[in-house]
Amino acid sequence: MKKILVLALAVVMVLGVVAFAACEQPQTVVGECHYENPWAPEAPHYGVKVEVVVKGGTIVSVTMLESDYVQTSESWEGKDAAIAAYADYLKGFEGKSVEEVKAYVATATKEGQSVGEGVPCIAGATQSSARFIVAIQDALSKLA
Repeated sequence: MKKILVLALAVVMVLGVVAFAACEQPQTVVGECHYENPWAPEAPHYGVKVEVVVKGGTIVSVTMLESDYVQTSESWEGKDAAIAAYADYLKGFEGKSVEEVKAYVATATKEGQSVGEGVPCIAGATQSSARFIVAIQDALSKLA
């Protein structure tokens, strides 16, 4: 009888741990990437601000937030296409692990922007992609 009771308690404990893990609350963090405009330091900085929702080590969503940063130059002929691609690009981070995205190689400074080989990139918009990745990584660095 004691063995059955011990076994039943063990099963209840395991189910409790599984239920607790399944109920993990999502975490929302905000990150940004910005740097001085190299051609006009007095102008608004280039950059982007994002909100990232993570649950259980997996990215649930990434949303671009309003900011005073310039995401794309007004004079760039590819601006409209890049802006149209932002939502789908950010949706592409959904389901990726936090560790995978933290491992991406990207830089975004006034000296230059780059995205490493194999890192998701908006076609024709490497600078925007680099800013997004750096901002997302900044947000992920703030997870509890």
